[in-house]
Amino acid sequence: MTLLFGLIYGSWMYIDRYTDVRGGRWSNCLRRLSIWSIVANYFPLELIKTEDLDPNRNYIFGYHPHGLLTVGAGVNFLTEATHFSTLFPGIRPHLMIIRFNFLIPFARELLLNLGACRVSREGCQYFLNGSSAQGNAVVIVCGGMRELYLTEYQTMIFYLKKRKGFIRLALENG
Repeated sequence: MTLLFGLIYGSWMYIDRYTDVRGGRWSNCLRRLSIWSIVANYFPLELIKTEDLDPNRNYIFGYHPHGLLTVGAGVNFLTEATHFSTLFPGIRPHLMIIRFNFLIPFARELLLNLGACRVSREGCQYFLNGSSAQGNAVVIVCGGMRELYLTEYQTMIFYLKKRKGFIRLALENG
């Protein structure tokens, strides 16, 4: 039975292998679950608006710090716990994460349904100029995995060396 399930799910992952680059899936119901508000209050997390954004344009957001779990980025941009869509009407955030996360069964489905996408040039370009819709916000954790390994208690380390692709992407896409 386990083998059969593994074969079926593995086949599904193969058939659905480009969804993590092409926008994931979007489940407002899942994004609005009350568990996300509990997580946001526990840490505590807050999303502060400093600028109005034109929903007819696409954006690149740089996020820092990475931290061990990137809970802040996940709760702010994959859920409605901090009221992203109220603060930025017409803007749809897409948190870009490493491919490894999409290889974990069931975690993959959760991430895709929350709107997460694989961090890659192709994935970012899809939202910035390949997607027919406007109002996309590509969210990139700037320091990436390297910054994760530099995480220390009560220390803020911003790792930017060899992590300038998101800057090139911004310059290329205006």
